[in-house]
Amino acid sequence: MLATEEASIPAAYQLYLPEVWANDKERRRKAGVLQEISFQTKPEIALAQIRSLVNEDVPRGVVLADAAYGDDSGFMEGLAALQLCYTVVIQSTTTLWPPGISPLPPPPRGKMGRPPQLLRRDEQHQPLTAKELALCLSPTDLRGVS
Repeated sequence: MLATEEASIPAAYQLYLPEVWANDKERRRKAGVLQEISFQTKPEIALAQIRSLVNEDVPRGVVLADAAYGDDSGFMEGLAALQLCYTVVIQSTTTLWPPGISPLPPPPRGKMGRPPQLLRRDEQHQPLTAKELALCLSPTDLRGVS
């Protein structure tokens, strides 16, 4: 959706094919779904459409999205890679790292195998839910945005 203060128009659209349909050959045949169409999540579809608009040099604005997109880290990473400003809704149960606290680095590499990549947690290094973090903030930590 492209929008101004006066109007909005759809910038792109695509039929969403649920995974159950994408994996059902008979249903696809009856509905005439082309072979080259595969399952994509809604955030994957949206990011591909946004990427296409960026490549077409459509003027950039702020990307707004609901929690279906805000809780998909790949969607937000894609927006950041495109250097787009965005505001997305997240669920109150989404975990976040509070300021000043981060996960521990992966353990040192052992003598054999691939180097470890997973970040670690301990008692002092734990993320909070968005709700817990919001309740820890003082009024001076908040600011209005319009």
